[in-house]
Amino acid sequence: MKSITVLIITLIIGFSCTNRNQDQFWFLEKDIDYNRVKNVFAKYVSFFPEKGNSKRLNCTWSLNPDVEYNLKVVFAYDDVSFEEEKKRLENLAIAKYLANNDSLLVLNRFSTIENYGYPDNSEIKIELIEQEHFDDFMPIPNFSNFSTHQTNNTVCKLPEDFTIYVLDSKSGIFLEEKQLTKGEYMPENWKHGYSKGAALSDKSNEMIYWVIIW
Repeated sequence: MKSITVLIITLIIGFSCTNRNQDQFWFLEKDIDYNRVKNVFAKYVSFFPEKGNSKRLNCTWSLNPDVEYNLKVVFAYDDVSFEEEKKRLENLAIAKYLANNDSLLVLNRFSTIENYGYPDNSEIKIELIEQEHFDDFMPIPNFSNFSTHQTNNTVCKLPEDFTIYVLDSKSGIFLEEKQLTKGEYMPENWKHGYSKGAALSDKSNEMIYWVIIW
């Protein structure tokens, strides 16, 4: 939790120097210092791989005090390494979803490529926040505004060739009170919590490792 606090302070300072008119959202994209990213989120990223045989690596993290703190890291693998890592994640997973499933419980579900995480009132459909079938799902990220891995054609905003593995997910308080988000757009039993996992594409041999805390 202390590491998360340091991250928040660092991003606030950096952001305030460059974007004083948007004081509610901080965003750091394409961070190539993988070790620093892992260290900041150390409590939650033990399942993240070493760089190893990865052909490409891209880190993105962001924080929105209304909705979430998140970290996503993309790895691209050769065929053999991809299959090896896929088997490892399948053994660790507690849930598996297809990206094109319309019933997914998505954090910040009303975020789109166009609104960049800040939906206006016309985009927020209250009736979609509390749904009975959510009892059968664990929270996953909204992947909008994330590199090339985004589309408005699915609820989670990932292309349909991705499969999502949840490795752990719990409701409850995982941030200090002063960093706690408002938990907007989530059902009451998931008002706050955390979730972590990976999204895999057999088509591109890419894997997106993610952690969300809200």
